[in-house]
Amino acid sequence: MALAEVTKINIIGHQKHQEDFLEVLQNSGFIQLADYSDENLEKSNLNEQISEVDYKLAGLKFSLNFLQSFEKKKSLSEKINSRINLNILELETTVHNFDLEQKVKDVQNIESNINQAHNLKDKLTLELNQISPWNKINFIPTINENAKYHFKFLSSNPKVFINLQTKIKSNFPLVALEKIDTIGKAKKEEILSVVFFQHDVEEKIIELLSKLDIKIIDLPNLDKTVNDRIKEINQEISKADDDLAKFKLQAEKVALDQEELKISFDYFTWQKEKLVNLAKAGNTQQTFFLSGWINKKSIKPLEKQLDKIADDFVIEEQSIKKDEVVPVIFNNKLAKDFESITSLYGSPQGNEPDPTPFLAPFFILFFGMAMTDAGYGLIMALGILAAIKYLKIPQAKQKLLRVLMWGGVATFVLGALTGGWFSIELAILPPAIASALGFLKVIDPIANPLLIFYISLGLGVTQVLTGLAIDTYWKIKSKHVLKAVTGSGAWMLAIIAGLIFAGGSMGVLPAVFSQVGKWLIFLAIGLIVYGGTKNTKNVILKPGLGILSLYGAVGYFSDILSYSRLLALGLTTTIIGTVVNIIAGLVFAIPYVGWLASLIILVGGHLFNLAINALGAFIHSARLQFIEFFPKFLEGGGEPFEPFKKESKYINLTNN
Repeated sequence: MALAEVTKINIIGHQKHQEDFLEVLQNSGFIQLADYSDENLEKSNLNEQISEVDYKLAGLKFSLNFLQSFEKKKSLSEKINSRINLNILELETTVHNFDLEQKVKDVQNIESNINQAHNLKDKLTLELNQISPWNKINFIPTINENAKYHFKFLSSNPKVFINLQTKIKSNFPLVALEKIDTIGKAKKEEILSVVFFQHDVEEKIIELLSKLDIKIIDLPNLDKTVNDRIKEINQEISKADDDLAKFKLQAEKVALDQEELKISFDYFTWQKEKLVNLAKAGNTQQTFFLSGWINKKSIKPLEKQLDKIADDFVIEEQSIKKDEVVPVIFNNKLAKDFESITSLYGSPQGNEPDPTPFLAPFFILFFGMAMTDAGYGLIMALGILAAIKYLKIPQAKQKLLRVLMWGGVATFVLGALTGGWFSIELAILPPAIASALGFLKVIDPIANPLLIFYISLGLGVTQVLTGLAIDTYWKIKSKHVLKAVTGSGAWMLAIIAGLIFAGGSMGVLPAVFSQVGKWLIFLAIGLIVYGGTKNTKNVILKPGLGILSLYGAVGYFSDILSYSRLLALGLTTTIIGTVVNIIAGLVFAIPYVGWLASLIILVGGHLFNLAINALGAFIHSARLQFIEFFPKFLEGGGEPFEPFKKESKYINLTNN
């Protein structure tokens, strides 16, 4: 399936229509604008205008981020459907009448006041924690360098304190050591004390304290007793708490009405995009020149929209240079939801096929095989469908959910075929239900895992061959016939021939097919070796490179074996579910509360099993596409199409 045909165009018009043309281009979203490169044309210097808009956006972003934490709690539905619906006239009127600068300033003031109150409270709390242990001091701890006696506050363990007492008594008769309090418990006891000394022995006292490893505690220089300061701090903290509550209430009131901020944010985001793209235009005094990429099918609709503004303009289709990277537009409505999977890998190059329609059936099939529980599939499919409908999830956010919904459908079908219904043994169900579900059951993966293993490998062979077939077709279409025949075509022949040979040798097919398969293998080997010789012009290296290209068989064998993970994932779902059921059954026997505990285990266990295995099914199904399938026909590394359009975060523009 081909990508959309993307071409490059130039739009030439009168300067007086430039702003209006840009508005049409932005509203339509048809074009990805590029720099118009021509030395003879001038470029508009819009840096100052862009900076002004950036300044406004920075203020809006700050305000919205700050107010977010003060919003009232919203339901899931409110969060999903939180966009503001308005038309262009309402939008422009709102922005024009809104005093943006004052609103941002108000929010900044509230934020500043809250921060100041927080900082003050933190500072006071730190001081309170620092002085509280010293609340038994009976003097004002004011430091006065000119005083006759100085003092130091000390902290030490009891043994060291006794040692200090002894040394002071014996060596410093005019020094006083006073115990203030004991803090801590048991082995972590600390003695808080204060030592008074004259200035002339200060150095000796500090030296003694250092030798005994006694901590000197620095307290704030107070002009009142510690107890009085503690009371004062508590009052100040209480006032800071009141201020905080007042400022937070102000923030909550502002947060109730952020509509103007949100509308302005989207509006100025669009204005910035318009200015950035306006700067890409080439200009003369009378005309402007715009250049960009567009889906060829969109040229006519764009012309019609521009015709409403002026009829004196020209759209010229340009030839694409070899070194230009053409942006990619996906072009398949049926598989559109699965573009969310392709985008995880990246974009194909402009000259490559769109992998999305090819991966879609394989992805949902592999997802179903990795889950194989009809009960889980039913919950997933109906749950997602209900969420989309009743939560009114916007179309743009539905893609991945729809992929998972189709995965749930596949899980339901394959689960029914393998007898997987919440890992319940069908034999313990009522006969009528067991009979109906048993009728749907075709394979028992627990009793016959080898069959599932062979099916997994068969699907692997099918997808690998599909990838090779796409590559062969695309190369032939691009007129690289020899590369197609000696490359992917030869490997496709080798795999099919190997299957024919194996079928004939094992009696699955008539014996003559073993001979047919053998000769086809020889033919494929010859083509592969010949194709390998084309990778160099060196005659000496050609034979070696040709033979070395056969090593690719190891890669194909490894790729096909990778699909065996589908068996392991499917069995994991069943085994974990079975364990949950067994534990719930054992707990059910507990008197009185057994039924409740059993119910909690069943619901919680199966929800966990569903979630963890749905995640595993998604990751491994995607991995099989990205590692085993895409490389067969896709290099990737393309640039996604990024149209110049009005992308909004908060609003929905309506036409009424």
